[in-house]
Amino acid sequence: MHAMSGPVLFAVLFVLVLAFGVGMFWQESKRMRQQAAIYGVDDSVEWIWEGLGEQRMRLTKTDVRRILEWELHYLQQPDLWRGDGAPVVGGDAAAAYAQEQALADGHVYEPEQIYAVLDLQATYLQAIGAIADPVDPEGDRS
Repeated sequence: MHAMSGPVLFAVLFVLVLAFGVGMFWQESKRMRQQAAIYGVDDSVEWIWEGLGEQRMRLTKTDVRRILEWELHYLQQPDLWRGDGAPVVGGDAAAAYAQEQALADGHVYEPEQIYAVLDLQATYLQAIGAIADPVDPEGDRS
């Protein structure tokens, strides 16, 4: 099988990200019949920051942004996850990658901190209509 070149892979990923944004816009406008919400890193950082509560797990807003950016980098780099199957937002592999990058960059985060941020991100994506509830693998398949 022929491997995709860099520009072609970039174009494919760009189209996927664009389709994701359009899908989020359509879903939110359909559900709310008001001004559509579109995913933005700044909005998600604020939402997650508020969701962390009073103690905020010793994280700053910069820490939250950094963790989200590393996860997004992971999700956008097929070479990092191709061998593990499809990437999962907030999954173990994405969390491990974020932690590895943090350590390499001199930032020490506990796994609980990373998972808290990524779990809240998944909740945020669900709240804006970007993702739905997980499918029950044992559920009715008719």
